[in-house]
This record gives sequence, C-alpha cells and structure tokens, in this order.
Amino acid sequence: MLARIPANLGTAGAAAGLALMCLYAALRIDQCREALLRCRWQLAYPIVALVSIAWAVQPLVTGRAAVQMAVTAFAGLLLSQAVRPRAVLAGLFCAFAGYTVISFLVGHTRPDGVTGAPALFGLGGEAKNYFADSAATGALLAVAMLAASLERRAFGWAAGLAGIAVVCILATEQARSAGAVASLALSGALLVLLLALRMRSLAFKARAAAVLVAGLCLGAVFFEQLLEIVQQLSSKDAGLTGRGYLWYRAQFIIAERPWLGTGYFGFWTPTNPDAVGLWRHFDIRQEGTAFSFHNSYIQTIVETGYLGLAVLVGTWLAGTLALLRRFVLTRSLPTCFWLAYLTMELSKSPVEPIRPAALVAPTVMLFAALGFGWFPAVRAPESA
Repeated sequence: MLARIPANLGTAGAAAGLALMCLYAALRIDQCREALLRCRWQLAYPIVALVSIAWAVQPLVTGRAAVQMAVTAFAGLLLSQAVRPRAVLAGLFCAFAGYTVISFLVGHTRPDGVTGAPALFGLGGEAKNYFADSAATGALLAVAMLAASLERRAFGWAAGLAGIAVVCILATEQARSAGAVASLALSGALLVLLLALRMRSLAFKARAAAVLVAGLCLGAVFFEQLLEIVQQLSSKDAGLTGRGYLWYRAQFIIAERPWLGTGYFGFWTPTNPDAVGLWRHFDIRQEGTAFSFHNSYIQTIVETGYLGLAVLVGTWLAGTLALLRRFVLTRSLPTCFWLAYLTMELSKSPVEPIRPAALVAPTVMLFAALGFGWFPAVRAPESA
C-alpha cells in the first residue's frame, strides 16, 4: 500500500505513506542493508538534493522536500530488493488496480481544462495526470499478473485479470491525458513483447535488447514529431498548458544559476516572485500548488542545475542498462514489467515532471524499477 500514496488525502495521505515506509523499513532491516549495497548508485540524485540545501534559495523548503524525497526513493529501492519480486507485483496490483477500478465505478469527474469533456480524477483531490498515471500503472500490472496466471494455467483468474486490465485502460482514457494514453500504448506493447521473448536464448534476447535500445534512441530523436502526432490524434493544441511559454521563461531562470540551481524544490514557492508571476500568468490563485515546467529535464536544471541533471540522467541510464542486462540473463517476469514501467514513465519525461519527488507514488515506483536491475540474477527459469 505504501507505493500508492493517497494524494487525494493531502497531508494526511502523505503522513500515512511516510508511516508505512518507516514501518516497512523497520520490518526489513536486512533488506535495507541490501538496498544500500546493491542500489547505492540510485541514491546519487537524492544525495544531490540533500546537498543542495547548502546553496538553496529557500533552505528550509529544500531541506524538508529533499529529506521526504530521499525517504520516498529509498522505499522504492526497498521494494526492488524484496526476496519475492512476484509477491511485490501482486501487492502493487492490488493497490493500483484496486484503486483504479473503484475510481472508475464511483470516482469524481470534472471538465477537462482543455477540451471541456468530463475527465476522471479518481476519488477526488488529485490531478488528472496523477490519476492517469496510476490507472496506466494498474493496467500494466494487470497484464503482468495475467501473464503469471496463464503461466500457471489458472484460466479463471486470467479472465478476471483481463477484465481488470480493460477497466484500467478505460480509466486511463477517461482521465483525458493524451500523454498517459500514448505512453501506456507504448509500454503495454513493449510488455507483451518482452513477455513473449523472455524464454528465448540469451543470444536472441541480447539482439532484441539492442534493437530495443536503438528504437528508444530513435524515439528520443524524433520525439517532437511523435508528440505532434499524439496531439493531433487527441485533438489537443500544441501549446497545451502553456508549455512553450514556460520553457521560454525557464531559459532566463536557468541562466541565473545554471550549474547548481535554486535548490531542490526551491522554485515553486509562494515566496519566489518568479513563481508567483508564472502562477498569475496562468491565472492560478492557489499559490504553492503542484505546478511545474512540464518537462523533467528543465525542472531538474532549474532546481539542481546541470550538475543535478547529469546525475539524474546518469542514474536513469544505469538503471535501464541494469534492467536490460537482467532481461537478457534471466526469464524473469518482474523484469519485463519493470522495463515496461520505466519505458512508460521516461517516455513522458519531456512533457511531464517525471522525476524524484517527495511522498508521491510515481517516485516509489520509479526507484523500484531502477533498483530492480541490481536484484541478483539467476540464469534459470525463476520466479524472480
């Protein structure tokens, strides 16, 4: 449950998530040690965030957010090193898919800010993109659990899981988030492909991994063209949410502190005139809202400079390569899921703030995915 932090409950939800993280760590002391040893490189960006207190414009704000983010990240790493990876997936499935199905049945809707169509916001209080991410995660988990059921020839369970997957996909679409739908389509197709290939020979999977890396690199090169196609299919304007203006203003903000930034989480605060000006420009009166530059890399440079960006991208690359290595060496179903999940999140990173954040579910999941590449690999049919 700690992975699906109830954002709709605000401070109470964050406190509940934090309490569950601490409880899980207290019950898994040996697992804490293994996470620190195996996944130490994934702690690099949380360390940068903590060190940024030294030069932060708002040291108290940065300190509080950095500590909370570091705890959230470590919770994800703990999940990545659990002794029974499939049991972790089962628990995550219950949390994410369960919440999504309930939201689909009795959740709240309100007009989408772009098209005016009713958009599903979950059980209330969270942003639609946040809910769409949860619903898409539930869909991927349902597909993974469906594959596990078919593997055990539990066809009754498989039929039920197929229905849950469909509900999660419909919920993602009803959230009216074009990015979430596109990334789910990409990652879902990848998950099915990886599951189909996981029993093949090492040499075959190595070639498949190389082709996958080449395809992802091409996708990154032609991202703008692909984004235009997604926007046309979803009938959304290219200037959606004012990204163009935000990115333009970010150039001047970055120029003031290019290498170290304002300090982690140090820009979007009510005491920052630049942040207040942007809120006013977009007619946002709820100062302190979870607004962003709608770009993971720009947001990272603003807060922790080019130093932070280099560390963040480096850890992402290391985690991705470790997962690909594990896919080649093992027949692991969880590895297939975490590769697909990582693809879903990183494919949205140029247009959404997919980065380490404090006490939010995607950060727990992101670090669980990045850390799982260092879970011990066994070259044999396995449950891990």
